[in-house]
Amino acid sequence: MRLNRNPATGIALGLFLAAAAAVAQTRGAVQTKQVNPVYPDNLLKTQRQGNVLLIGRIDASGHLQDLRVLSTQHRDFSAAALAAVKQWQFRPALKDGKPVEVFANIVVRFRLQGDKRGAIAEPILGDLAVKPADASGKATAPEGFPIRKGKDAALRAEVLLDVPPSPTEKTLAVRVEAMSPSGKRIPIFQPPIVVPAKATEVRFATVAPIGDAWEEGAWLLRFTVNDQNAGGGQFWLARDPAHFHFYVPKT
Repeated sequence: MRLNRNPATGIALGLFLAAAAAVAQTRGAVQTKQVNPVYPDNLLKTQRQGNVLLIGRIDASGHLQDLRVLSTQHRDFSAAALAAVKQWQFRPALKDGKPVEVFANIVVRFRLQGDKRGAIAEPILGDLAVKPADASGKATAPEGFPIRKGKDAALRAEVLLDVPPSPTEKTLAVRVEAMSPSGKRIPIFQPPIVVPAKATEVRFATVAPIGDAWEEGAWLLRFTVNDQNAGGGQFWLARDPAHFHFYVPKT
């Protein structure tokens, strides 16, 4: 996903929504208006950088609904991110030419200009695209589309992890778990991640088979790095998503 950068403030925005087409007249939500957040003065003066991860939904009219903060590296970043994202606008996602509601995973990245750009305090997600997938892990629908229980064999999570730069190569123990609407936790296997020297981000993909016992509704994905919270996102699961009433998970 392309990151939009504001040269005046050094703010980088990452939106967990791509407009890639899976089939004719089927595509994800398309952003038509983006408002950049104001970098909080106190955090700019102390050169604090960080991310805010938000979840919500984009309805069939293209409006953001039920927007809330899932993770943040400072509460003052949260207020600035929410104020900006609430002004964003979209063309709705399409399935077979018809507007549909999709879940939204959004990240706002606050970054300084210069040599210290990307020097965050701890690892945190910088992008997360969750898609329905087949048994091989290949995506079967655009980002944000609900996973069809009994039809989609797996979910595919494409991850960008922001990390503090290190002078040497390092290996991170990344743990991923899915949390059901009723609070059941299901671990998802994820091999260790190798981060090159001086890198400020690393990409990887996680594929998880959908079990028969997985309940319908809105799920959370949680990530930890070396046993520390690194954020997360959401996905929706139902046998018939078109007639299922989803809700945004409590955080």
